[in-house]
Amino acid sequence: MKEDFMGVVISILFVFGVIMISEVLRKAGGFGSEFTRKFVHIGVSHWWPLAMFLIDDLKYALIPPTLFVAVNYYSHKKNVFKGMERHGGDSDLGTVYFPISLIALILLTWDGGLWGRGFEYLGLAGVLTMGYGDGMAAIVGGKFGKLRYRVFKNEKSLEGSVVMFAFSFVSIAAALGLFAGFSPHVVRTSFVTALLATISEALAPSGTDNLTVPVVTALASHYFLHILKNSNLFIFIYMAGIGFVLSFFIAYAAYIKNSLTLDGSVGATFLGTIMYATSGIFGSFLMVLFFISSSLLSHFKKSAKSSAARQFDKTGRRDVLQVLANGGAGLIYSVLYYITKNPSYLVLLAISFAAANADTWATELGILSKARPISLRTFKRVEKGTSGAVSLSGTFAALMGAMLIGISAAAGFKLIYFGNLPFTHIQSFTMVTLGGFLGSVIDSILGATLQGVYYSEELEGETEKRFSNGRPNRLVRGLGFVNNDLVNFLSIGISSALFAGIV
Repeated sequence: MKEDFMGVVISILFVFGVIMISEVLRKAGGFGSEFTRKFVHIGVSHWWPLAMFLIDDLKYALIPPTLFVAVNYYSHKKNVFKGMERHGGDSDLGTVYFPISLIALILLTWDGGLWGRGFEYLGLAGVLTMGYGDGMAAIVGGKFGKLRYRVFKNEKSLEGSVVMFAFSFVSIAAALGLFAGFSPHVVRTSFVTALLATISEALAPSGTDNLTVPVVTALASHYFLHILKNSNLFIFIYMAGIGFVLSFFIAYAAYIKNSLTLDGSVGATFLGTIMYATSGIFGSFLMVLFFISSSLLSHFKKSAKSSAARQFDKTGRRDVLQVLANGGAGLIYSVLYYITKNPSYLVLLAISFAAANADTWATELGILSKARPISLRTFKRVEKGTSGAVSLSGTFAALMGAMLIGISAAAGFKLIYFGNLPFTHIQSFTMVTLGGFLGSVIDSILGATLQGVYYSEELEGETEKRFSNGRPNRLVRGLGFVNNDLVNFLSIGISSALFAGIV
């Protein structure tokens, strides 16, 4: 008991010492309040390892953070310790939430707490994540953050979030590794937990991240490390985490480059997350290859396409419906592969992206043809951009687009072993290429027969758009509810389903 009491005294002196140093830095060193706040933030996080070795009794461990809930609230109201307060309209109760989170972690992890004996290191992971992860994120994001984003009313920077994840991962891995041993499972747990901590920091209302991040980190560490362990569910979550990180940055870059709308980037992130979790690098690579090649072609000679592109339902940035229309079938096959482990579904997945790629290449390059295309409905030459019209150059482009995915899929089967394959690599290349090309043909047939085509008074011609400048256009053929997104989804689904009996 005497040792616990001395531990409490040393703890209180340590925290006050950190606060006093921040005041000296503010007054004598000329450092701004944001720097000194984060100095306190990071410095106080070292109280936890100090308390772990100095205080055994849970009741004594609760004394310092309980005391500083009162002290910090008083300082917030009276602006006593200016070095740890955020001033002006951005003022919040973050300094109060931090010791409250320490109380919660003590009740969870300390000897006699909810989880029992020997879990203090999980609290250490939470506190160090808050200290170093959030602290360094604020410093780096505030000074170098240029790529800004808003969640609810909070403005964050992508640079800050990256730093948050990096320092959180190192902090969690160090805390877990030192006490639970460094192992692949600990590394995977640290990765997933750091990702959840970063998301928690981004979503938390102003100041409340000081409460949510440490608790979320400790809870996630305990759940993944001791409950899920190396279960299939954990591996799925881990793979989804990798997929989320990769697809988020690709989608964000596409959003910045005006290739995706905001909802399109959200849809692409979702698609990439589940794709990587279910079919790994194979499905994800084909999806990214399709997206990059089609995006590059959409910007190729864009001005030369502008006249014909006016007839298209959607041009330029892809929205969420376009993302799902082109990638939805592939995602279904990816999930089916994950459930059954039947590699035939990977062939169908590849066919779906080959069809999407073939159709996009046909559209983006065929529209540049000097000769007018031929309608599959009337077999007469029509204006460029007419639904269901084909050209020699567009047909050749479709074959090349399908072949690109076919070659990549065959190489993927050769490099990534999925067990005893019921087909050769040449057979997989042939099926994917032919299936993709067939998808482009089906797309043209559906575009010529079922897709709704309208007459626009403004354009003085036919268009896929239901409205022009807010005015409804007149349906001249096809079905009104069948738009380009539905045609894309159906053509991809039909072409891949036709090969289901073969593979």
